[in-house]
Amino acid sequence: MTTGEKIAALRREKGFSQEALGEKLGLSRQAVSKWESDQAVPTMDNLVELSRLFGVPVDTLLRPDEPLPGKEQQPPEGVKLSAEGLKISYAPVLTRKTKWFIIALALLILVSVLGNIYAMARVQSLEEQLRALQMQAQPQDAESVVKQESIEEDALSDYDIAYDLYYNPNKTITTTLELNLSARPKELNQDAEIPKFTIQSAGESWTCAAILEQDNSYVGSTEIPMRDAFTVYLTLTDRESGTVRNLLLGTLSGISNEYRLQFDGQWLNAQGEALMDGSAITSENGSTTIRGCLQYRFYNAWSDRFRAYPVKCRLVLREGDTELKSMEMSAVEYNEENGQYYAYCRPDWTVPKSFEDLELIAEATDSYGRVHEWHIYDYAIEKAVP
Repeated sequence: MTTGEKIAALRREKGFSQEALGEKLGLSRQAVSKWESDQAVPTMDNLVELSRLFGVPVDTLLRPDEPLPGKEQQPPEGVKLSAEGLKISYAPVLTRKTKWFIIALALLILVSVLGNIYAMARVQSLEEQLRALQMQAQPQDAESVVKQESIEEDALSDYDIAYDLYYNPNKTITTTLELNLSARPKELNQDAEIPKFTIQSAGESWTCAAILEQDNSYVGSTEIPMRDAFTVYLTLTDRESGTVRNLLLGTLSGISNEYRLQFDGQWLNAQGEALMDGSAITSENGSTTIRGCLQYRFYNAWSDRFRAYPVKCRLVLREGDTELKSMEMSAVEYNEENGQYYAYCRPDWTVPKSFEDLELIAEATDSYGRVHEWHIYDYAIEKAVP
């Protein structure tokens, strides 16, 4: 086993998630994920701390030929290992009396199997003809579609779906979800089935390799475009018959809300108190004046911690698609007392337009490169509009 595979196995044995292990080490979940996928190697300080947490020597984590405690392989049933030279001897499993009985039984089974093979071949031929007709009627990528009748919803004893948003401006799809998946089937046939993970969302489908670990669970990692909801399956394909089992891990939704930058704004007076008299925006005789101190307040209603951060803020005055005025906000400041971010600006604008024909927009670019907008209205003017 590699160092990453050992860390993953010991983490699951202790019942830690990647995020929980990262917190114990003072690191991010992504750092732990990179260790487990062998994209990075822990420093010696981290190896010492991992050794303490898992109760294993550092040498056990580093040496590929060093087995984990309690994971030594046992000899197969019927095989005896002698101390002298580790000679292998097999205990007899058949007696003279049972040989003829087994031979007769084998002949009966052979006849039955041949009959079943013929029937299965006939059924498969009919199914292929039916699929060909369906494909002619409605072309689609059959391999990317998980059929409802093939889904097994209670076939897993354990699973985990971990995800985080990632932004890379150098990629065509700049914002992606990094997925780390694990699933332990109740029925495991690793020699007879080809495993992979399948992710589906709104008619789209992605797959990634599933690797079997020592605890009989499959693990895999991949990236998909940002989606608000998706469903994950462990797909097992029989090597001989091609029969597919789709083991449902689960369906996740509302993901974009976890990474959505939420903010609002209010006008402040000279004392830093909320200004509610509507004097910051005045509009009369076909002219609009916007003057005062505007505060942006950023928050996240779906999580105790921010998963999207404000990077750049602007105040924009528009007429339709035309930008009449704009200005950069101050640098974003973090308030540790209430766990919120703030930004400020002081516009002093006058335009020969009625405010009813304009849009005053608070604009913020988040840490994932996405631009969010919030419309600023004035209470006094809105109250006067029929």
